[in-house]
Amino acid sequence: MGHRALKLLLALRQWGDVQQLNAVFGPGNPNGIEIVTWTQDGSRIFGDATSLDADIVLLDPTLPAFEPNDIQRLYHHECKPIVTLGAIPPQGDWGSKLYQLGIKGHVDLPIGEAQARALVAMGHQAVQDALRERSSPSYIPQVSTQVAQIIATHGWEKSMVAVWAAKGGVGKSTISENLAAVLGVIANRNTVLVDANMAGGNTHIHLGLSESVIAKNIAALARRYQMNLATQGHRGSGNVGMLAAQSVLAPSEVQGHLTLFRNNLRVLVGIPKQFMGGDESFQGEHGRGFMHELLAVVGSMADFVVMDLGQDTNAAIHLQALRDANYVFVVINPDAASIRATGEVMETLFKHVQLDAKKFRLVVNRFHPEHGIARKDIVNALQMPEVGVVPDGGPKVTASLNRGYPLVIDSRGEIARAIVSIASTLYPPVTQVWTHRGKLGGEKSEGLGKKLTQLVFGA
Repeated sequence: MGHRALKLLLALRQWGDVQQLNAVFGPGNPNGIEIVTWTQDGSRIFGDATSLDADIVLLDPTLPAFEPNDIQRLYHHECKPIVTLGAIPPQGDWGSKLYQLGIKGHVDLPIGEAQARALVAMGHQAVQDALRERSSPSYIPQVSTQVAQIIATHGWEKSMVAVWAAKGGVGKSTISENLAAVLGVIANRNTVLVDANMAGGNTHIHLGLSESVIAKNIAALARRYQMNLATQGHRGSGNVGMLAAQSVLAPSEVQGHLTLFRNNLRVLVGIPKQFMGGDESFQGEHGRGFMHELLAVVGSMADFVVMDLGQDTNAAIHLQALRDANYVFVVINPDAASIRATGEVMETLFKHVQLDAKKFRLVVNRFHPEHGIARKDIVNALQMPEVGVVPDGGPKVTASLNRGYPLVIDSRGEIARAIVSIASTLYPPVTQVWTHRGKLGGEKSEGLGKKLTQLVFGA
């Protein structure tokens, strides 16, 4: 038995384009997609698509009253995903704009037979991919209107957060990567994760980034900074970095070194080899100036900047990041050695380096009540407010690192909830987003999974 044809809504200006499409997608055609209506009014797209049970919208973005947000509203519609394909005009930069808004493919205008035929495979594939994503436990639904209103009225501030530890191996990279994923993927805020660990960066491995992006790492950007200094005539003048009268790194240069992970999370890859931490561009005044300017630029383009730092506070990059951060999340494990090492280093940072103690917050990672150290004793020993406690995750955390994406993306467990709680101290509305996500994307949808099977294999 066959399955029902997909329903196609045409949102196009020209009747000639509609005629070409009708020859391929008219009633009773063998291509598995049928036109349900045509509109020239952009304001009707969402209402027509949802009321007529459309699966696909073919959109000319120059339609009057077209609302860009409708592309995402349709894709994340609670009943089923409705995918949008672009019909790209020959003039203007509509293609890149529409892909940023979320279209899943395009054809060029005006539409001829070749473009119409191309839409057959494109449309079927886009719907299959959307249904597969929707039925996945890692699906991130769009924030509802109600939650969006809460976000709009709930006070929060842009911030830069350094995730740091006085002792290695306590899980700060896991905390920083998952914190950034909560803010940039789940809450969908503009977030940049900076891997600034001068002992060697692992973020690109943990997030499963392509080998091709590793060259765009923090060392390459630091060398660009140094070259710009020489070009601008600052070298040797003592007028570098944070003391310079003019900026040394252009936003476009920083943007060019960032890699999109997912949704609104971008990553500055760390140094792939440990020896690179000794590069002169990271040392002394050059290193401090570079880090200060890097954070100024990414801070201007993002809602949140999360920094994964190495433990060595003698490294200029690390120390400058601690100075410039709005908050420092100090990660420790509930063991005596970790607590003692942290206390000793904190005393030096506060007394001799004169960092502001009020911006430091404690994150107790891998906590278990049977470890023998109470949370209150850790807080009292370090005289630092606790911002979160992450339970001991054991193999779950290691498995998420090996899979190449953060645990919070497809987990609803206690570790994910703990990290969301930490993120809520920076962005309170994330708790509502998390709750909403649980309602829409918490479980696989049997209906959607069945529909996907029917589309791929037939009824």
